[in-house]
Amino acid sequence: MNSLVDNKIFVLFCVLLVVFLWSANFIFIKFVLSEFEVFTALFYRLTFVAIILLPFVKRPNKDEYLMLALTTIVLVPGHYGLLFLSLMQTTSVGSISVVIQLSIPFSVLLAWLFYKDYPGVLRLIGLGLSFIGIVALFYEPSMFENMAALGIGTLSALCLGLYFNLVKKIKQLSSLGIIAYTSLLGLPCLYILMILNGERLDAIFEIQSTKAWSGFIYTIIGGSILGHGLWAWLAKYQNISLISPFLLLVPVCAVFLSSVVFDEVITFEFLMTSSIIIFGIFLVFIAKQTPDVSKENI
Repeated sequence: MNSLVDNKIFVLFCVLLVVFLWSANFIFIKFVLSEFEVFTALFYRLTFVAIILLPFVKRPNKDEYLMLALTTIVLVPGHYGLLFLSLMQTTSVGSISVVIQLSIPFSVLLAWLFYKDYPGVLRLIGLGLSFIGIVALFYEPSMFENMAALGIGTLSALCLGLYFNLVKKIKQLSSLGIIAYTSLLGLPCLYILMILNGERLDAIFEIQSTKAWSGFIYTIIGGSILGHGLWAWLAKYQNISLISPFLLLVPVCAVFLSSVVFDEVITFEFLMTSSIIIFGIFLVFIAKQTPDVSKENI
């Protein structure tokens, strides 16, 4: 375990695999939401994740239930609930996609506060460059027309950044155990959100689209079990300031995948801006690694 955790190339491979899995998740979510209602899809997604994983993971210690409950609240009603609420408040999806990327600097700042994970000057420069690239890539003139949506989206990003750090505090439960129990504990919250949004559980039986069902299966296996499970493992044993900035590659990779799947055009401006983002991530990767306090618990 120690050799894998300390192997920077292996860590890079795992982080990039998460980036790919979550980028593809955006594509498959498009298929899902063409037929499924938003919170209903999320409710069933977490239900199946819990059903699949719970028989194979250890039960958490009594002391960990409180941290699991807090992590679940931050992720489900906090991040997911506020994200969809912000999207309901505006037609500018691009602006929300930019605001959500604030979760990355939020996670780095919180790791600095919680774990003394000082990112260093080079890593901060790389993070700053990459975030500027994201803003340039997805900026829309209408971005600041609905400040309420931006405010709610910012809170959602803060919750996601906090979630990345809280996962690190759950020491004894395995990464897949964290995903299983946060999925299980999140179901009551999602059910309430689903009812408040006027959605029905039985609406799922009316869906016949093969694409929608294929997308739904991917969000369970690729997006949640593999993607979130691998990320939880990385977050537990790696510096947040090292791995978190790589997630700024997710929207870039998602655009490339969209160009393949939906035959969308990739512009020269997009390629140039993407190169700035990638260069920023490169600076993050080559920056000197600071000691990770969590490794003593491996």
